[in-house]
This record gives sequence, C-alpha cells and structure tokens, in this order.
Amino acid sequence: MGTSKIYGSPKWPGVNNAVGNASSGHLSDRKVSKAVGAFADAYKNYISLGTSSPGISGGVGGPSGGRQNLSSGGGSGSAARLRSASSGAHLAHFISTAIKSGLDAALREFDLSDYRDKPLEVFLDLVAERLACEGGLLDDEAFNRAMAETVNELAESVHSVDEFDALLTSEDINVEAVLQVYYANILAANFEQKEYSTVRDKIPSENTRDFFERAREIIRAIVRDELTAERDLAKIDWNSEEGQRMADEINQEVLEILIP
Repeated sequence: MGTSKIYGSPKWPGVNNAVGNASSGHLSDRKVSKAVGAFADAYKNYISLGTSSPGISGGVGGPSGGRQNLSSGGGSGSAARLRSASSGAHLAHFISTAIKSGLDAALREFDLSDYRDKPLEVFLDLVAERLACEGGLLDDEAFNRAMAETVNELAESVHSVDEFDALLTSEDINVEAVLQVYYANILAANFEQKEYSTVRDKIPSENTRDFFERAREIIRAIVRDELTAERDLAKIDWNSEEGQRMADEINQEVLEILIP
C-alpha cells in the first residue's frame, strides 16, 4: 500500500517528542516502540474522550442502514471510535456470514453480488471499500487503507474469488484474530498519517518510509505475540449493538497492549 494522505500532527502531549526522538540518530526498535506506545496512548484517549465537533451524532450505520449507538459522546474522536466499531463489525459480519453460509450469502448481505465475477484484485478492493463504510472523517483514509490491507492479507494465499470462497468456508479463519489485525493496521495507518510530517522534518523521505514500515512491523508483532484470540464469537450478531460493542472491545485491547 502507498503512503496515506498526510495531515499536520495533532500535537498530542508527549507524542511529538517521542516520535522526534525515535526518528533521530540510529533507528532502533526500542525507540520506535516507545513512539508507537505514546501515540497509541494518545489515540486511545482521543477516541475515548472525543473532541468538540458540532454535528457528529452518536450512531453509526449497519449493513442495512440502521443507526446503532455505542457511546453518547460527541466530537471527532468519538466519531472515529464509532467508525472503528462499525467497520470492524462489518468485517466480522462479512467473514462470519461467509463461514456459515458461503461467500455468496456474505455478498448479498452487503449488496456486492454483482461483483462476484470480477478479477480477484478488483473484487477485493470493492469488498474492502464497502466494508470500510465512509464516515466523512479526516481518519477515513486510515480506515480505508487498513481495511484494504486486512482484506488483501486475508486473501493472500488465494488466486481467484472461488478460492477465496473456499478459504472462508474452510472454518480456518479466526474472526477475532482478523479484527486484531484490522485494528493494528488502523493504528499503523493513523500513526503514519498524523506523524509523517514530524518524522519527515528529521530525516530524508526514503528513511521516513523505512521508519513507518518499521513501526508497522512492531505494531503487528506486538499484537500477534501478546494478544490471544480465544473468544467464542460464533453467536455474536455483528449487525447489532452487541456486535459493535465487541468490535470496540477488541479495538481497545489492541491499543492497550501497545501502551507501555
């Protein structure tokens, strides 16, 4: 995937110093991990407390278009949290439906049946776009990138839509683990989007790309090695408030494991 759209750093307390220190001098996993941890802590506070932003409601749309409440808070941070929960629940609902009833049933749930015969790469892009559910946020680019990365990684061992169908119905997919990957990818994309300018001021552009690739690898390794994926999610209705609460809980766990 390419670099996300770049915005000015939000200048969350402690983050710029940690990022600036990590990108100065010798690049080490310890310094990058510390910067990632500072960002995860600040981002968790941002989505938990929200910021003042008129016109943001406390609900997000499900696949059928209904509004579902997760939090009564307002602001762009709260909206980002709702978007995270909604898109994660969409991803889980799509995979769970495919596991139980086949890919065609999952495509019908999200009005994607017309794309069944597309080439695999095009098909995966269309699925990711539908599941990411645009929200009109500055964070949309990070959500879209993370969903595309997650869906493509899920399908990395297949070469056709039919093989993707067979993979999903093989029952070898752990929905909780996929959501953990998705939320790790969201954080990595947000970290690059929001802190790119801080790092670019310190080092050349080619080294900047290396820095964020290292950060992504560290985020994914910590989530993979330190989080378990043992929940029984078979009976979760992902197109419900319960489903969104579960997706939000997994997102919070990913952020917490990254905070020192």
